[in-house]
Amino acid sequence: MSEKKLSNLEKKKNELENELANIQSDLDKSIDEVREGVSSNMDPKNIIRRYPLPALGASLVLGFFLGKGRKESSGLSSYTREGSSTSDSGISREIKKVLARKGLSLLLDYLDEKIAEHKHKDTSDRN
Repeated sequence: MSEKKLSNLEKKKNELENELANIQSDLDKSIDEVREGVSSNMDPKNIIRRYPLPALGASLVLGFFLGKGRKESSGLSSYTREGSSTSDSGISREIKKVLARKGLSLLLDYLDEKIAEHKHKDTSDRN
């Protein structure tokens, strides 16, 4: 009798272990799907493609504020400009250049896509 109870307990234990393994694999799959969804939704290219005008506006506002700060700092004395802020301003200038190039590149890619879609739509409408 005790052997029968023991075998039933072992069966139950195995079933529960299998069920836990299935639950764990399902959770892993769900987490991977969420992670992929978040990474694709937060990709700057996808955001700019989805919202091109707000992205352009945000970049213009950001550029305005960065440029405004630069103009205000140009009135400083030569002593202050030769100090530690020189490396900071050089780095910030390079960052601005890179961001401007990247933004322009993404905008041009977007415009190229829209033009190609428009041309494709025109040719398909004619046929």
